[in-house]
Order: sequence, then structure tokens, then C-alpha cells
Amino acid sequence: MRKLYAIIFISFLFFSFALFSSAYARNVKMKISFEKTPSFYAGDSGEFTLVFENTSNGTLKNINIYVKDEYFEFAKNKFIYGELQPGEKKTEKIQYTARAIDPGTYSLKVTTQYSYQVYCSGVQCDYASEGFLEEIPFKIEGARTPIIDLRARSFEIKEVPYTIPIFIVNRGSFVKSSSMILEYDKSKFSFDYTEDVGPISSLTKKDVLVTKLPDVPGDYTIYLNLEIKDINNKSTYLKFPIKLTVKTVEVVRLDPPKEISTNELNNTEIKSGQEEQVSVVQKSLSTILQEAILVLTLFGLIATFSLMLLSRR
Repeated sequence: MRKLYAIIFISFLFFSFALFSSAYARNVKMKISFEKTPSFYAGDSGEFTLVFENTSNGTLKNINIYVKDEYFEFAKNKFIYGELQPGEKKTEKIQYTARAIDPGTYSLKVTTQYSYQVYCSGVQCDYASEGFLEEIPFKIEGARTPIIDLRARSFEIKEVPYTIPIFIVNRGSFVKSSSMILEYDKSKFSFDYTEDVGPISSLTKKDVLVTKLPDVPGDYTIYLNLEIKDINNKSTYLKFPIKLTVKTVEVVRLDPPKEISTNELNNTEIKSGQEEQVSVVQKSLSTILQEAILVLTLFGLIATFSLMLLSRR
């Protein structure tokens, strides 16, 4: 008899669990999935697409969706829709940065809250609200290695001060922190810069001020020693050559005007005065001579006229 009771009890539990499971499956009206299963790497940044689909036969209203940021940092992880018709889908592109977690399989947790129609009589409809937690499995493949390079490795300098813009490019995983040291001939160059560079996600600019150049123009090489640390604080040391072409600008120097001494100035003034006096004297003698000639000519005319009168008498 006890065995019969036990069989009935177990059957009842199994039947109740089946009913509960089928009811839960019927009540889940929002399907959430990746549009395309992405590959995630610890510390990596990127974008994936989630699809929200109304799988019920009725309209869903007042939809609120929240993607939990347990394993990621999101630019946006909350979405609100007024309604979704039966079979309608919404896609959302989500920008992310994966946290520093170990390789393995995890679940992206998404909570949904919405209202759905339960009864309608004419134009009057009644709605009920429900919410569920969806767990979407994904894998962390490990951590990518940072891929660091310089966008430009040669510069032309004509005069100082001159600012060299150094662009550091990262095409791999995120660099948590970094620092740099320049290696160069200190007898020929002088640079002013700070060693700390900071995080490098994709592109980072570092300004280096040149304050001294070699006396001889030409091509010179300096070296940028860079230390980078990944999300696990693992250090990597890199070295990049940088070519500097020095083309100094020729400066044309003009000799300053010579100062005239006081004696020279006085002598110049005296000579100028003497020349003016000679000119005045020469002008006076010329005038007197011209006047004398005119007077003599006048007397000659008068004498000639007098003789003509006397001869007639």
C-alpha cells in the first residue's frame, strides 16, 4: 500500500512539474537571442546585436528590457518600446567592453517586463503584466594580445621649438596603462615630454617638444621605448625607431649701420658751409660782371647817339 502511495505521490509531482513547465513556456512571450553568435575576449571591446521578438499571438505593450552588466561594460543596456505586434522583431546594436574574466562559458542575463492583453469586451480590454529573466549563453575565449604600432615614424624639423605629434595605434586588446622613454644623443637633441601615456584603446596621441637640434643638418634616429600593461597587468616592452630629418633655416644677418662720429659730422657740416659760401661768391661775381657789361653798353649807345647829332650841325 505504501508503494502505491509513493507511486501516486511521485506521479503527482511529475505531473505538477510538467504543468508548471508548460505554463512557463506559454507565458514567455518575448524571445531574446544574439543575431549572430559573437566571439568575446577578456578586455576586448566591440559590438554585438540582440534580437527581441514577440512570439505571442497578442500585442505586447510597455516593454522594458534591461541587459545586466555583470560581465561587460555597456554604452547602453536599457531599452523601452511602446508595443510590439505579434511576430514583430526589434534589433539593438550594443557596444561593450568585456571585463577581465577567465576563459569559459557564461550567461548574458536579460530581464524583460511587459503588458499583454487577457480579456476584451467591445472596446474595453484588460491587460496583465509579467516579467522574466532570460539567460543567453556565451563564451569568453581568453585575452587578446595588444597590437601596437606608430602611425608615423619620420618627421622633418627646421627650427625649434617644434612639437612632434606621436600617434600610438592599438589594433588588439585594450591596454590598461603605458609609459614611454625616448632614447637619443643628448649632446645633439633635447626633448621635453612626460613619460606617462595612459590607457590605449585604439588611438592615443602623445606630444613631444623638441628644444635643441644638432648643428649639422641631416638624418638622425631616436628610439621610443614603450611599456604597456594589459588588463591582467602583464607588461610588454616595445621599441620603435623614429627618423628625424633636420633642415636648419639659414638666417641672413644684416650689418648694423655705422655710427657717424661727432668730428665727422662737424667736418661734414663745415665743408657744406664752405661750399655754400663759394657758391654765393661765385654767384655775386657773375652778377657784377653782367651789370658792368650792361652799363658799358649803355654808355656806348649814348656816345654814338651824341656824335650823330653833332655831325648834322
